[in-house]
Amino acid sequence: MITLSERGSERSLLLEYDGVEYHTKNPEIVTEHNFSQEYLDYDVERQLELESYGYRFLRINKFTLIPKEKSQTRIEVLSSILTKKFND
Repeated sequence: MITLSERGSERSLLLEYDGVEYHTKNPEIVTEHNFSQEYLDYDVERQLELESYGYRFLRINKFTLIPKEKSQTRIEVLSSILTKKFND
């Protein structure tokens, strides 16, 4: 869990990094375009249950951290994703 504290208020975010081998139904066919459709039912159900309690949830994988711009690093990509999710 990541907690952001700003001006006396806190917001939390559950962060999960999914490896292809352990979190997908068919790892041999997983690409950045179909990763979310290949998640194991258990992982999706757990996420939905946690969200039903009011938790924010961010699921990332090796594909979501690929820089889109040549000058970007994976850390910058992750920082951007976290900033966006905390501001949603």
